[in-house]
Amino acid sequence: MAVDTPVSSSGTSSAVDPSAAAPGQLSAGRALTQFALVGVVVLLLLGSTGLIALRRVSVEQSEAQARELTIAATRYVVEPRITDKLASGDPQAVARFDRDMRSIVVHRRVVRVKLWTPGGRIVYSDAHRLIGRTYALGTNERAVLRSGHPSAELSNLDAAENELEQQYGQLMQVYTRVTTPTGQHLLFESYLRMDSVLAGSGKLVWSIVPAFMVALLALQVLQLPLALRLVRRVQLGQREKEVLQRRAIEASDHERRRIARDLHDGLVQSLVGVSFTLAGTADRVRAAGQPQTAGQIADAAAITRAGVSDLRSLITDIYPPSLEALGLRASITELLATAEKRGFQTSMDIPADPPVAPEVTAALYRAAQEAVRNAVTHSGGTTVHVELITGPRMVGVVVTDNGVGPDAAPPDPDRAHFGLRLLEDLTAEVGGRLEVTPAPGGGTRFRFVLPSR
Repeated sequence: MAVDTPVSSSGTSSAVDPSAAAPGQLSAGRALTQFALVGVVVLLLLGSTGLIALRRVSVEQSEAQARELTIAATRYVVEPRITDKLASGDPQAVARFDRDMRSIVVHRRVVRVKLWTPGGRIVYSDAHRLIGRTYALGTNERAVLRSGHPSAELSNLDAAENELEQQYGQLMQVYTRVTTPTGQHLLFESYLRMDSVLAGSGKLVWSIVPAFMVALLALQVLQLPLALRLVRRVQLGQREKEVLQRRAIEASDHERRRIARDLHDGLVQSLVGVSFTLAGTADRVRAAGQPQTAGQIADAAAITRAGVSDLRSLITDIYPPSLEALGLRASITELLATAEKRGFQTSMDIPADPPVAPEVTAALYRAAQEAVRNAVTHSGGTTVHVELITGPRMVGVVVTDNGVGPDAAPPDPDRAHFGLRLLEDLTAEVGGRLEVTPAPGGGTRFRFVLPSR
């Protein structure tokens, strides 16, 4: 006899994850919320990426602008004040140049200036203690002296020549070649604060950000009505699909009833009449003294009665009388009783009042019937278990046996494949999903799922 295993109050077996079943009805509110959240994430990504790119461009422009302004100031302010006496270290020339630099060049933006000879000696610096010191010129500085093309780079605070500039943090160093009246080349170096260089870039970025974000938000808002229309169209399509699936299930159920009724009221009754006629004829022939002929007619009557019995079993398989009257649980119980007669130990996990719509009960029973029949006939196992699974807008049955598994060759491949084709045809007919996989611990697991109202 089929043994019940515990079932939760919701009727969902804990052994199966209902979330893996067919998707349910699309919720407009949830879909729009997801769309809005994704839109916000995309907006933030676009905004942050745009801001990073915009800031990079604005920083490059600010650096280029600061470099050009410094080069122009050097050419028109500093170079005209360069003299040969300054290059030779004349104290009066140095003092006069120092006054000009401090009053015109060195200010909040430019924190340090240095004038170098090609040999690396500092001819002048607003930090007087650096005057006269010698440091090795770098590749960039030598290239500026050689070519005359100005250059700029971020300061290396670890360099010995920059020990007095460490207090200012990262600085921009701009190198320009200047020439004395007699044609001697010197290197003029100015140090610019990075915060002053980047101040303009920050203003540029934040002047564009509001318009940029408003444009993205407007795009997101304009897309919401389109998303709502799309969700509604998808919902309408889902409802139409569900209606068609229910009609397909109902049509299939009606057709099976009609076939069962026609067989019972037509062919079965005719064969019953034939069996009675043959039995009466056999009695009369035997009474007439023809026992051999009577025996043959009696054998024909027995064969006819056996055919009637097979037809009645077929009618029960096509549409069991208990399915509509007793429901899914009782019908599965009778189905498992046939497996027990073949020596199987059976169990089921189906609530007494399962939350299953009437139009899908027949489809669930047919799926369970084919799976149990396959297990009994082809699995070579000793146990079979049937359980009902339910979830958000889905319902299904799972049939598990402990046989050889789905990958083993069945003893009768044609019959086994025919049973699987019946399950596949049923699945396609009602818009469900069929999975045939190895069961945990060995055997086969049939999982049949279809949408539910």
